Amino acid sequence: MKKICRPFFLATFLVVLALAAPVDANPNKAATATTDEYTISVIPFYGPEKIWALYTPFVEFLRESTGRPWSLKLFPNHESLIAGLCEGKTAFAMLGPVPLGRVIDRCRAEPLLVALGKDGTPYYRSVIVSTDPSITTLAELKGKRFGFFKGSTAAHILPRKVLRQAGLGKDDIVPVFFEGQDHIINALLRRRIAAAGLKEALYLKFQGEPLRVLAYSTPVPNFAFAVAPGTSAATRKLLVDALLKLAPGENDSDRKRMAAWDDEVRNGFILPDSSFRSMVKEMLIATEEVMREDR
Repeated sequence: MKKICRPFFLATFLVVLALAAPVDANPNKAATATTDEYTISVIPFYGPEKIWALYTPFVEFLRESTGRPWSLKLFPNHESLIAGLCEGKTAFAMLGPVPLGRVIDRCRAEPLLVALGKDGTPYYRSVIVSTDPSITTLAELKGKRFGFFKGSTAAHILPRKVLRQAGLGKDDIVPVFFEGQDHIINALLRRRIAAAGLKEALYLKFQGEPLRVLAYSTPVPNFAFAVAPGTSAATRKLLVDALLKLAPGENDSDRKRMAAWDDEVRNGFILPDSSFRSMVKEMLIATEEVMREDR
């Protein structure tokens, strides 16, 4: 075999690298902006494969509608995503109200857009469900195995609040922690746990299964996109303008496009109102109380 000339190899590598680089559709963009400016992350309420499958079409829409090289960046857990947003390792992150409250406190990240639920409101509830036909009330959960996703608003904090209001403290149940709400669903259907807390939207996807609601939580702020402090105003506006134009309730093409998206983002978005931040703060305080009790 002939020996490859080192300069020729290097030059060929650089050409290939240049061709593979993302092309910016806007030549007037500031030279300091990088692809990190167009990074979207999602709080890991599902496993990484499922998040990747559900949010890739969402990111592809952003690329098509803005002409920018948006990409999806995943983090292994809540804390790493919170740190990643505050450290500028991702520009935008879709967060539940509790992690949103934490990034606001930690680095003054801002809530940018709030996702709408199927009912058209920026709020959601948690439900406590069971597959055990002998359990019909919360009181009957005493001494039973109860599934949680630690740190999750919908699958830990709100269920604990509901249980506490029903007179069931942490020692009255047998807590079993899972790594995502999809794992909780599997455990419920296999009868590995007697009951669990879930986001209502997830329960509705499985309501044909043998899941029965024992209780509902009070409404709390829905998931929202937070923006990292160093993200430019121009990029913030790109995301806001693209997502606020979506109207799946009135526009057939939007509804068809968004049908493949995750439930959390398929119903459109609104700007946060004046009460949103205070409700997030209240949820964060309630979470800290629960987490102290569960230590």
